[in-house]
Amino acid sequence: MARTRTFDERDVIADAMAVFWRKGYEATSIDDLVQATGINRASMYGTFGSKEGLLLAALDHYVLAVNRERLKLLEGKGTTRECLQRYFESVIAFSTGEGRGLGCLLTNTAIELSPRNARVRKKLKLIFDNVEAAFRRLVERGQAAGEIAADRNPQGLAHFFLTTVQGLRVIARADPDPNAMRETVASAMRALD
Repeated sequence: MARTRTFDERDVIADAMAVFWRKGYEATSIDDLVQATGINRASMYGTFGSKEGLLLAALDHYVLAVNRERLKLLEGKGTTRECLQRYFESVIAFSTGEGRGLGCLLTNTAIELSPRNARVRKKLKLIFDNVEAAFRRLVERGQAAGEIAADRNPQGLAHFFLTTVQGLRVIARADPDPNAMRETVASAMRALD
């Protein structure tokens, strides 16, 4: 007779996400995950198939729990510049506050695993494409409102902003200097001129 699951899968994924975020994929052992999540190896493998499967679930959870809220800042009320500034300020606040030294789970995972793991690379591409699309929609909204010149390439600006935020997240792991980060953002904002 099969045993009934006695754990909340979402809690397990959230706990695993925190471990992957703090330690990285390679440095996270199965024992680390068992200890952090409170489930045994058999349950972990039975539910997620592998450590990689748990990472992929953790990336999905990160998108829903962290990334989605930040992307809402790009869709909020205000001018293009105000929405973009709120987004970047959110990144700076996290990077220099509670997330000091953590970076972004997506960015960290892209750097660590994308070169050699096709499944992770594919998932991250979809996630980054979604972020880039949010930037593109903001730029297009700004163009429609006359805040950004109509001859500017929305896709090019969106990719630039995605690249800027990813660069900020990498640099913030080593040197979370809010003044330097704000100067970078000010330079990026000039791309709207």
